[in-house]
Amino acid sequence: MSVEISFIIPVYNGEKWILRCIHSLQKWDKEEQTEIIIVNDGSKDATGEICEQAAREDGRIRVVHIENSGQGIARNKGLHLAVGEYIHFVDADDWVDTENLYHLWQKAKASGADIVMGSYVRVDGSRQEWIHLPKEGFAARKGKKEEIRLYHRIKTESCFGYLWNKIYKRKFLISNDLRLDDIRKVYMEDTLFNLKVWSKSPVLFCTDVPVYYYVVENVSTTRKADAHIHIKNRHMLQTIISYLEEEHKLEENLDMVIPLIMRTFCWSALKNVPYEGNSLPKLKERIHTFTDDGKLQQIIRKKGAGRYLFFLPSYAQRVFYSFCLLILRKKMANVCALMFFCLCPLFISYTKIVLK
Repeated sequence: MSVEISFIIPVYNGEKWILRCIHSLQKWDKEEQTEIIIVNDGSKDATGEICEQAAREDGRIRVVHIENSGQGIARNKGLHLAVGEYIHFVDADDWVDTENLYHLWQKAKASGADIVMGSYVRVDGSRQEWIHLPKEGFAARKGKKEEIRLYHRIKTESCFGYLWNKIYKRKFLISNDLRLDDIRKVYMEDTLFNLKVWSKSPVLFCTDVPVYYYVVENVSTTRKADAHIHIKNRHMLQTIISYLEEEHKLEENLDMVIPLIMRTFCWSALKNVPYEGNSLPKLKERIHTFTDDGKLQQIIRKKGAGRYLFFLPSYAQRVFYSFCLLILRKKMANVCALMFFCLCPLFISYTKIVLK
């Protein structure tokens, strides 16, 4: 019997939680076959030994050891080795609800979609929050009104950007030569990957079933201070813009790119504040990274760029991002930094709610 789903787990120094992740995937008890590919990304603790022992006890598990390269490269290694019809990326410090994932797989088979996206549960200590999708159905830039409406409701939300709440048809990824970028050079490589995927016009189906438990209290690449976050984020935006230009698909994807620039701009300015403190010089430095970049200026100064913010799901987002767009266009970096500095507590609360 062929393998239906390949689970790909990149892990680095995950001895404290990797077994919880593995055990959640081992609960898959359906007749459909799965495989669990663990890519040990140069761990210096007992992670490799733990994974090898798990593989000896369960034939579904394969372990590969590589030099530390970052989770993007590790995921690519797993994708290269995978044989399943569908791919599901999993982070080592989280866990999966396999019963709900089975439902996601059933929707994939029934709909024929290239990607099926579910919802997820955000875990912060003892607190769990179900991050919902608006409704079930196909989402598309063009097509039926309800499909277009759903697309605009999800395209800038956290559910769209993450990898692990989706299953991808492997043939679609391979045939379009879609790979993850190196997280050592860019930030939000999962969002970047999904934007590249979306530029290939996949069939996307959504269902509000929580397939994944996303743990936010562990220290990982996205959950600690990064002094170069603004540089990495700028590089991420430059990468997706260059990619879309090379594919001659930039104009049709501006409705994604413009909101992403605004979201990334805000995230770059504020992400490190809880770890480093509220620093006006650092805010100025990070904001100047965006206001002084010619490629980004070229995009945000396109005629009608502001209209791509009208489809954002909340009035607060539309107003806030429109204001940030004006600031970027006017290159008012110092004024912007002072505003962020004075209103930092308010903005931090906002990012916790919106930029999950």
